[in-house]
Amino acid sequence: MEKWAIRLSTYDITYDTRTAIKSQVLADFVANFSPGQMTDDDRKFQQVLSRVDVKPWMLYTDGASNVNGIGLGLVLKSLQGDMVAQSICCNFKAINNEAEYETLIMGLIIAKDMKIKNIDVNCDSLLIVNRVKGSYESKDPKMVAYLDITKGLTNHFDNFSIQQVLREKNVQADALAGLGAVFKNLDLNNIPVVHIVKPSMERLVLGSEIMALEQRDDDISEDADN
Repeated sequence: MEKWAIRLSTYDITYDTRTAIKSQVLADFVANFSPGQMTDDDRKFQQVLSRVDVKPWMLYTDGASNVNGIGLGLVLKSLQGDMVAQSICCNFKAINNEAEYETLIMGLIIAKDMKIKNIDVNCDSLLIVNRVKGSYESKDPKMVAYLDITKGLTNHFDNFSIQQVLREKNVQADALAGLGAVFKNLDLNNIPVVHIVKPSMERLVLGSEIMALEQRDDDISEDADN
């Protein structure tokens, strides 16, 4: 110790006392990382993620009840270009208003299963739209039951709206509903949709030219072998 004291005496050394960490700093640290605070942070994070779904999906519905049968057609679209289309056959009898309700209910179920939170429904039945909005009252017990089911499904969405749309702006859902009614008695799981880019005249001529070229290549190959 004496040797160290002699050696250190040659230096100009000053001593400062070590300051203690303020208790408020520790308190703030604990508060910022407490489980309750983490829950709030998680909630804010979920709110940020949910902003992607602020823009509503568009649901177009139509029901067909005619001599061919009962068919339901619905088209669910997002503003990003995603689309779900369904043509549904009903193996039971229903009047037109019942078919409209059935289509609306099926569309809301599909949207709920897809975790969609904001939806804007377009239906060409003014009666159904006004009943869902509450403008018209339903007195028939069956219609009241349909309305109750519809109201229950709308509670699963953060934002729900419904309005009437002109039939000419609902042609896709209308076509799918008619398709479901026509193919009621046929055992079809799916119906492929084929897209033809060019008319038959151009496709057949092009096909003939390709066949002619292949035939000429075969003849050349045979001559070379001989």
